[in-house]
Amino acid sequence: MKLGRRELVRGGSHLLGLAALGCSSPPKPAADVRLRPLSSLPVTELPWLHLRDHFIATVGPHAGKGRPLGGLLVLADATFAPRSRFPRHPHREMEILSIVLSGELSHHGDQSHGATLRPREAQLISARDGMVHAEGNETDEDTRMLQLWFTPKQHGGAPAYFRRSVPPAPSGGRHLMAGDEAMPLRSDARVWWLDLAAGQETAIAVAAGRAGYLLSLDAPLQLGEGRVLARGEGAQLNQGGLTLRASRDCGALWIDVAA
Repeated sequence: MKLGRRELVRGGSHLLGLAALGCSSPPKPAADVRLRPLSSLPVTELPWLHLRDHFIATVGPHAGKGRPLGGLLVLADATFAPRSRFPRHPHREMEILSIVLSGELSHHGDQSHGATLRPREAQLISARDGMVHAEGNETDEDTRMLQLWFTPKQHGGAPAYFRRSVPPAPSGGRHLMAGDEAMPLRSDARVWWLDLAAGQETAIAVAAGRAGYLLSLDAPLQLGEGRVLARGEGAQLNQGGLTLRASRDCGALWIDVAA
């Protein structure tokens, strides 16, 4: 994916904690929550691609528009039609995290040629001095994936590729996707996959000087008292805590960045 104008940045403590599953009340004070309903998110429709952008748009009529959240420049929720993919394109000085939600995602490029990601798998590309790649869907079914771009705090060096899978968690759980030694983001950020079973609660919190973004992946998710995050919607959280409740089995993405 490419930004539609010149690179917005060059190429482009942590989370206070997630309380144990079953926690019934969030830390105090309550977080300031700013909902991002579907109606507020720009959508790009192409014959082979449906793309919804939560921050800076990368393609289509909205390319280059939007605002980052700290070092998080892009969060694109993309569905590829069967047998489709982007043309090969370059990246430089950008941390690019791809997460597959359904179907299969193929990556082709300088070092990742032929790599295939399946549901609950992620690839981190640290573009550094530059690389060329293309992502797409080589199957006969739709593929839904998320792609996140982060501004690096360190620069230079040969591109690096990392991969991780998240095990199924039918009873709920949380899994660090990126921001540790195995998936070393060159950015002050961490990304978690949250699994919640029906009727389950868990708490998230944002420390001073941080910001958080929550994305509902596949089912409605209740935020605190009364507010509901629909599938594909997001919520920005500032300092404080919040309890999440699931009415049915569901997943969410939780991102913590320096504000």
